[in-house]
Amino acid sequence: MTKIMMKSLYIYPTSRAIRKQKEILRVENALMPSLMRIDEFEKRAVLLPNLTMVDKLQRILILQKASQFNTFNNLKIDRELVKFFIKSDAILKFFEELSHEEVSFDDLIDGDSFVEFTEQIEILQKLLENYEKLLYQEGLTDRVFLPKLYRLNSGFIDEYNKFELFLEGYMSRFELSLIEKIAQQKKFIIHLQTSRFNKKIQSRFLEMGVEELPMDSFVSFDLHTKRIISSKKNSKTVKAKVFSVEERLAQIPLLFESIQQMVDGGIAPENIAVILPDESFKDTIKLYDSFNNLNFAMGFNFSHNKDYKILEAIYGYWSDFFSRESKKNLLKENYSIDMSILENVNHYNKMEIDEFFHLLNSLGFDFTKEITNQTYLQFKFLFKREKMSLKHFLFLWLKTLKQLTIDDVRGGKVTVMGALETRGVSFRGVIILDFNDGIVPSIPAKDAFLNSSIRKSANLPTKNDREALQKQIYKRVLEEADKAVIIYSQSNHKSPASYLYELGLGIGEEREVNLKLLYNQRSQIIDDHNPTIKNFNAQNIIWSATKLNIFLSCKRKYYYLYEKRLKAKESEELNEGLFLHKLLEHLFKNHNSFNDFKTMQRDIENLLNTLLDTLSAKIAYSKLLWKAKLTKFIEQQIAHFKKGWRVLETERRVIGEIGGLKFEGKIDRIDTDGSNILVVDYKTGSIVEANRVKNLSRLKDFQMSIYSELLKPYYSNIHLVFIELFKGKMTPITELKTKTQMLYGIIEELKGLKEIEAVRCEDISKCQYCDYTLLCQRGEYL
Repeated sequence: MTKIMMKSLYIYPTSRAIRKQKEILRVENALMPSLMRIDEFEKRAVLLPNLTMVDKLQRILILQKASQFNTFNNLKIDRELVKFFIKSDAILKFFEELSHEEVSFDDLIDGDSFVEFTEQIEILQKLLENYEKLLYQEGLTDRVFLPKLYRLNSGFIDEYNKFELFLEGYMSRFELSLIEKIAQQKKFIIHLQTSRFNKKIQSRFLEMGVEELPMDSFVSFDLHTKRIISSKKNSKTVKAKVFSVEERLAQIPLLFESIQQMVDGGIAPENIAVILPDESFKDTIKLYDSFNNLNFAMGFNFSHNKDYKILEAIYGYWSDFFSRESKKNLLKENYSIDMSILENVNHYNKMEIDEFFHLLNSLGFDFTKEITNQTYLQFKFLFKREKMSLKHFLFLWLKTLKQLTIDDVRGGKVTVMGALETRGVSFRGVIILDFNDGIVPSIPAKDAFLNSSIRKSANLPTKNDREALQKQIYKRVLEEADKAVIIYSQSNHKSPASYLYELGLGIGEEREVNLKLLYNQRSQIIDDHNPTIKNFNAQNIIWSATKLNIFLSCKRKYYYLYEKRLKAKESEELNEGLFLHKLLEHLFKNHNSFNDFKTMQRDIENLLNTLLDTLSAKIAYSKLLWKAKLTKFIEQQIAHFKKGWRVLETERRVIGEIGGLKFEGKIDRIDTDGSNILVVDYKTGSIVEANRVKNLSRLKDFQMSIYSELLKPYYSNIHLVFIELFKGKMTPITELKTKTQMLYGIIEELKGLKEIEAVRCEDISKCQYCDYTLLCQRGEYL
């Protein structure tokens, strides 16, 4: 009782740890002491004289303004808002880490290992100085400057006679300095479980004058006296079952099986935790939680919400020229957005925040809903004096919404959580998924400015230090559990986490799982039979080279695509062939030839940046790759134009009759030298099938014959060639006369058909990448 009456403040790492402690106290019918999360404690313990902490988004805009000096260009960082946004996060984290670890720029420059980066450090130092001045002008500050600006909040500290911190994790030098100052005035007890995985924090306490802490123990010490109060050897061990499965999804039935076994063994569902090292896996697991047994503590991302998806599609419509048409169809057909509003607004024009939200309101968005209202009001207040383009406002609004989470309100009793959320709590049953190298422990993102050797010399936390702290989190929660199961998959040649050996567990047992736990519904597959196309009339159809190719290759695919009109979902992935065709269409729209390599290469590079205005690392890599791979094409084209050839048309749509059937086609390019016509078809892949020489009876691709026949009424002296874009080769069509004769023969057969049996193709290898694999009951899924 005396302990509680002393007005002690108990500090825990997470809200969940506080809730657990409250439950214990209620059961014990004890008086409720003051409990606080560690981040809240740090906020309450410091005062900032006449300054307000800057908002996360606002700090990026101010940092962007701070970068307006000449030498900043030497960092090769684009100042355009969208591109700067990504880099700014790394810069601010760098600034904050140096500040909170009490490492100055001079410390880095003085280090032998960083001499070669002196100029970059001086630029960053100038950026930080500018940033601080701009913040001060607005009456703001940043966490970066907290260590040098703060003073202790005596009013808060004087409320308590004693502080007790249950530490699980790392503390920066600033945080340690803060609690040390408090400990000079008040009793400050720290509870810590020591192991080889948290030696870093132990060494920091040793530097502060605390007695050396015994290893592998539960230790309590007073930072005021620097003396150990109590120490108990940790005799707990990890006794977990380890299972491996073939595919990642196969972990899920094993997860549910493990939960059932724990419940059958007497562990209450409320005392079971499912830990996800990769929290994104929660969305997949939720799909199979048919009976809502799980409670996802981390909630679900608002980015899965329909409103967010629509806004994201609008941003994509304005940002990515290549996917604009597909985004337009998505917005119009799937989301019923009035495209006239989007098409009549110039998203580059600067506007005020009220105009931005007025436009979104006109599109049907309501931000007064409970989940977004507070964010909406805060966003409006934050940018009330800013003017920026509609596109930039939308970019920032999307970034803001992406931070929102929707609570899981389904009421499941088994908790699903991330590793960090387990700090300060224990469970009788623990199941950890994805226990693979690269995931456990998760590898921190590579530092943009400091490598591991520099970090070590500057006494900054290294990658190994961060991984060790995660290992300690897993170790403790596994030791506390009565029953524990660890599962990993071997898909894509993944390896089990080497940490398993450090825990003394090994790679465990390979398990065949019962997939009926995932697929427990009756089969929807109907009896196998070939559908028929009745009243088939080839003369009522407008044919194309693609449609004819599909008809000749697979009648079943033709049936699904053209008769049933079952179109595959549009892929978000960039189609290389389609994109390069579009790029070359734009390249030759204003130029019918090029005289030199550099000019053509420069124009291609500019188009790559214009048509693909995206921050995706994959797309950025593709741009560099295409620039390199198109080198031979540019060389070949310059030689081609020097012979007198000029581009006459690009993407020429042509319609006509061949043998009594209607055909249409879109020709990539038509060149002329004044007397001859050259029909060009671009290829990013092999031309072996399209330009087949042998076994012509197996030919299904009659594209060049169709082009030749359709163009005869318009041009004479027609020649047809393939251009292999990545090889820079121009290859004439072979056996054109024979192939054209075959085309006419096929046309006559088509005209005689009245009913088609939609049989599946004979070449099963083609089914692997077909959109209708499942409908045809072919492929590895069945």
